[in-house]
Amino acid sequence: MVKEFRRLTLSWMDPHTTTAKGRGCKDCHADPMALGLGQGSLQRTAQGWRFESALSPSPDLLGIDHPLDGLVDIQGRALVHTSRPWLRPFNREEIQRILDVGPCLPCHHRLNDPAIRDWRRHQGLRACPHG
Repeated sequence: MVKEFRRLTLSWMDPHTTTAKGRGCKDCHADPMALGLGQGSLQRTAQGWRFESALSPSPDLLGIDHPLDGLVDIQGRALVHTSRPWLRPFNREEIQRILDVGPCLPCHHRLNDPAIRDWRRHQGLRACPHG
């Protein structure tokens, strides 16, 4: 029953939106809340992506070392678990791929753009001064 429900649900639902009017690409690919990290700021550094939470709790008070609104950390470590076996936060590789698209979106924001249509071929190219 659960597998059938999942199959039917995923067959009609676009994975990028659950509303009639979809969000813009940048709204998700550059939003820490959409990634499950929580409220805060993302920064691209030479060592990779860095996330600083706006709601980091004091471990002394609550006994936790992660943001109160985070589902996953920037390394892809799940911070919470759900009651549905098919629901999970993004893993490290997914977070990385999602974030890597973000800096390209100010210039390459249309789906028919060659850099977006053939993302794997353009991924990692540094011809763009913003990349």
